[in-house]
Amino acid sequence: MPTTIVSVGDGSRFTVSDLVKNPLFVPTKMKELLENQFISEALFRNGGKNDSGIVKFREGDPTFLDDDVQDVAEFGEIPVSSGQLGLPRVVFAVKKALGIRVSKEMQDENDIDAVNKQMTGLKNTFIRANDRAARAVLGSAAVPTMAVSDPWDDPAGKPRTDLAKAIEQIVTAAPDEATADEAYGFEPDTIVVNPGLLATLMDNEQILKVYNGNVAGESIAYKGALPAEIMGLRVIKSRTVALDRVFILERGTIGFYSDTRPLQFTGLYPEGNGPNGGPRETWRSDASHKRAIGLDQPKAGLWLTGLVTP
Repeated sequence: MPTTIVSVGDGSRFTVSDLVKNPLFVPTKMKELLENQFISEALFRNGGKNDSGIVKFREGDPTFLDDDVQDVAEFGEIPVSSGQLGLPRVVFAVKKALGIRVSKEMQDENDIDAVNKQMTGLKNTFIRANDRAARAVLGSAAVPTMAVSDPWDDPAGKPRTDLAKAIEQIVTAAPDEATADEAYGFEPDTIVVNPGLLATLMDNEQILKVYNGNVAGESIAYKGALPAEIMGLRVIKSRTVALDRVFILERGTIGFYSDTRPLQFTGLYPEGNGPNGGPRETWRSDASHKRAIGLDQPKAGLWLTGLVTP
């Protein structure tokens, strides 16, 4: 029966020497630590692999054809229609990479904790870089912004009302020159918040009133944690989102990511020729990936701003 290993320090069976002798252990563990941790993979759809590092797409394609469905008599010819195209755009894949080291001293002193700290640091740094890249893309001028009526840390603040207005704007978003019944049809299902916003939400009566009766156990004031959903929106936490704003969107619709090189790790290898890891007496493992992120339906999301008093 296989043994579940959470870190290289689990049990007494693993030493730093074991890691050096089994060069695939560190990259395998790093891949597990980073699985499903990137916010770009949570918010955007997988647009498939690209081989050139350049992705062409169109922004804001209407979701209706130019002509309506026609009444056709018997033996009549069925008409053909076409749709308008959005603005042509291009995004470029960017390679991001970083490595960690294991030293001869770590091996001699069996300093497993130092190795674990480096692996944790690499995981956190890659997650932060991915969050920053996603935030930069979502900061496009094409993405709508709406200011709240009053800051949420003010007694007059009305988070539920502001969220309802933001959802309404996304739901009713439509192409230019569209008729009244030609909205894009977006259905926002996700809200991205800074976990530091918890204190503000805990002090707002309008939010707390949502949790009562048989759902009191989900109350922010009771649990001291962000709920799984707010007004039907799944909550995703990201520290790269400023405290004074939240982002509401329909996941998988607003944009895409496309990898030229999926996330990969090298096996632990000596940095130089010779014994003991070479002249630097170190072994290293490198992590890298090359990804493009694009917004092809920017109106499927909205920044709600001004949540906190300046």
